[in-house]
Amino acid sequence: MHFNWVDVFATGPLSGNPLVVITGDALPAESHMQALAAEFGVSETVFAAPGPRPRLRIFTPGAEIPMAGHPLVGAAWVLRTIGWTGDDAVLSASGGDVVVAADDHGARMTCPDPQPLGTADAVAIAALLGAEAVGDAPIWNAGLPQVMIEVGDLDGIAPDHDALRALGTAGGWAGVSAYLLRGDGVGTGGGEPVTAHVRHFAAPIGIPEDPVTGSAAAALGACLASRGALGDGTTARLTVLQGGQMGRPGRVDVGVSLGPAGPGAVMVGGAVVPVATGTIGQANDAG
Repeated sequence: MHFNWVDVFATGPLSGNPLVVITGDALPAESHMQALAAEFGVSETVFAAPGPRPRLRIFTPGAEIPMAGHPLVGAAWVLRTIGWTGDDAVLSASGGDVVVAADDHGARMTCPDPQPLGTADAVAIAALLGAEAVGDAPIWNAGLPQVMIEVGDLDGIAPDHDALRALGTAGGWAGVSAYLLRGDGVGTGGGEPVTAHVRHFAAPIGIPEDPVTGSAAAALGACLASRGALGDGTTARLTVLQGGQMGRPGRVDVGVSLGPAGPGAVMVGGAVVPVATGTIGQANDAG
């Protein structure tokens, strides 16, 4: 097996969200994939096997997840780079097939259709973040169920990860995006483009704080578009800036199609920067 270590949604070298993509003729045993993901220790590790629709499985250091943004964007770029796919492809993840596109600089993916899943307890979540909530805490799913909570300040957040893990496990959501908005919206009437400054906490899936989170950026885009916060055009656009507090600044470009029924398809993309490549030894291949 071979690995490619890349930074996804990067703003330059050693920024954005690290990802390891491991390729081989077949997928290893599940226990071995989990052990390798824990060994690499980045927020997600992707395992890929070749085919017309390359098969992927995605692991955090502690669990497998069906779908996520930065692993699929990063994998799209890596698989194009190593010649497994062309500029446009369909990748088969555990959570379903995903349409992706890549070029020399980065990649983008079309997320599963976003779904609103009610609201979480904004007061309780804000207290666990050590922040002040602005409004409610809707839950949206654009690959993984995520809580969106607008806060008054990001720098002062001091989360209780154990309590967030318990609350998210009970509530069935993977993480919390705390965000601040800048700009007044884009659309047919123009306006200043909307930028969301975000910190994302995903203790329920074993990631205390994620540098840059594609599925959560997609969920936030759908959430804000459903409230008219991104303008009134046929495609709403959002820039998500995340990871600065972790020393890993990243950027996600989000596009949301708008129709009479509300937000439709969501696309997320960004730059991918290579970090390292290597071979995993035969002893590890054997599991």
